[in-house]
Amino acid sequence: MAAGTLMLSSCNKADQKPAPAASVADNSSSDNLKIEFSGTENFTIKNPKFKVSLYGADERLADAPATLITEKEYEQKSVPFTIDLPVPKDADTKITPKPMGPVKYYVTVSWDSDGNGKADQKGDIFIDYDKQFPNVKLNNETQKIYLKILK
Repeated sequence: MAAGTLMLSSCNKADQKPAPAASVADNSSSDNLKIEFSGTENFTIKNPKFKVSLYGADERLADAPATLITEKEYEQKSVPFTIDLPVPKDADTKITPKPMGPVKYYVTVSWDSDGNGKADQKGDIFIDYDKQFPNVKLNNETQKIYLKILK
C-alpha cells in the first residue's frame, strides 16, 4: 500500500530534472510506443502478467494530475524485454486540463511478479525511480525504463 501511495504521490509532483518532452506535434505519427525494460537485479517471475499504463500532462502545470491515456496487459517471464504499447494518434487531446504548452508523458508498471495476489508490493518488480523517472517521448525511438525489485 505504501509503495502505491508513494508511486501516486511522486507522479503528481513536479519533476526536478528537466526532461525532454514530446510536443503536441510529435505524436501525430505515433501508433506504438516501443519500450525496453531492463534492470541489474536477478528477477524471479512467478506471475508473468503485468500492466503498463501511459500518462500525459502539461509539463508546465506542476500541480495538475496526469491523465491516463492508455494501458495494456502483457506477459513476460524474464528481464530484459521490449514491448510495443499502442498509443492513440490523438493522445494529447485526451489530457485534462487541456495542455497549453509542451506535454510530458510517462509510463507506470503494475505487476504482481511474486504471485502473492497483490501487485506493487514488497518483492514485486517495480520501476526504478531512483535510477530514472519513466518519462517517454512519443516518437519512433525505443524508450528505456529501468526495473528493480521493490524492497
